[in-house]
Amino acid sequence: MIKLSKLKRIVNNENNKIIVNNVIGAFFVKGGALFVSLLTMPAYIKYFDNQQILGLWFTILSVLSWILTFDLGIGNGLRNHLVHALVARNDLLVKRYISSAYIVMGAAVLLISFLSIILFRLISWNVIFNISATIVSKETLYITMCIVFSGIMLQFFFKLITSILYAMQKSALSNLLSLITSITILIYVSLAKSTDISTNLISLAIVYLLAVNIPLLLTTIIVFSTNLKKSKPNIKYFEKKYATDVMKLGGIFFWIQIMYMVITTTNEFLITWLTGPEKVVEYQIYNKLFTLIGTLFALGLTPIWSIITKAITEKNYGWVKKLYKTLKLMALLAVICEFVMIPFLQFGINEWLGENAIQVNYLYASVFAVSGSIFIWNGVLSSIANGLGELKIQSIFFTIGAIIKIPIAWILVSAFDSWISVIVANIIAMSLYCIIQPIWLNRFLNKK
Repeated sequence: MIKLSKLKRIVNNENNKIIVNNVIGAFFVKGGALFVSLLTMPAYIKYFDNQQILGLWFTILSVLSWILTFDLGIGNGLRNHLVHALVARNDLLVKRYISSAYIVMGAAVLLISFLSIILFRLISWNVIFNISATIVSKETLYITMCIVFSGIMLQFFFKLITSILYAMQKSALSNLLSLITSITILIYVSLAKSTDISTNLISLAIVYLLAVNIPLLLTTIIVFSTNLKKSKPNIKYFEKKYATDVMKLGGIFFWIQIMYMVITTTNEFLITWLTGPEKVVEYQIYNKLFTLIGTLFALGLTPIWSIITKAITEKNYGWVKKLYKTLKLMALLAVICEFVMIPFLQFGINEWLGENAIQVNYLYASVFAVSGSIFIWNGVLSSIANGLGELKIQSIFFTIGAIIKIPIAWILVSAFDSWISVIVANIIAMSLYCIIQPIWLNRFLNKK
């Protein structure tokens, strides 16, 4: 049995408290987000009363939201550097990093916005979104795109506050902002009266712009009026050195993010391209079930990155080693759960989608269980490596994975004539990293 004194030390450890508080907060927020998402879909359907227009709206959001990925890694770079400065209680250094990051991001937003003003008029949005001008006029679609894009650009800038919250070990609060946005949009589409297509689209675009950015703006004002009162962004504190530090580290994060996206977000495209779009539905059924455990596990990992950075700044490598061991055990339990799901899969799908949805292929289910396990393990490794700021292994092996995934998928589909080959290609693309990274981490931590 664990001695009472040892249990008290575990519970009272500051870093452990931070993790527990943020994980509990994240689960409450995620539960709220799931509930809101269930209510939002019928509200959207009622608001638009036209599935083609609703599909257009979702497509606009997905395309433009993808742009948020391309923040040059400034947010992640600021996040890591800021932890070191906050732990050192160096208010001047905090102010220099924050000021430099905001000015670089502001300059990037202005440049992108200027170029977009020119380009947006030249683009035929009806062709891009494959919708007739008789259904949605060119002018309506242009105005909608401009409003939503403006919201994305403002979000680029204001979203830096979420990186600051992560650095302050307040990840649950960062997640709460997204929930507030979702609730605001739900309230609007539930209460607003549906009129004509043009008014519906443009009005919702304006609500989206406000719902996304007002919570970020208010949080920015509150944080810089309270916790970081001495560290408000100021152009006088901009320094090229600190901007370069943020962008140098951020650039590596950005590259890793892009390579990871190539590996993980191309499944639907490859299945459609190599086997046909009708196979994507079957893929989605397996995928939603076998990513559920990984999604919940990733939620628990949310505060790990920044708390690791804090711990190594404090030279608390012993605590990092213990945390790494704990995470490995938790990952093992999650992996076991992936495989325990398999015998009950047919029953679960029948209850969820009806008996005529699909007949479970247990070979496919086993492949998805392996794939889910790989991504659970990747979550542990990447959280530790990101927190340490040691990104070389990720950048090398994610790049290799991104390069080999598509040709491997093509070869396997040609050989076996099955869409599951795309998931096998995913497993192969991620396996190299998942083998090499733990070897490197063990060597690195054992030296400390």
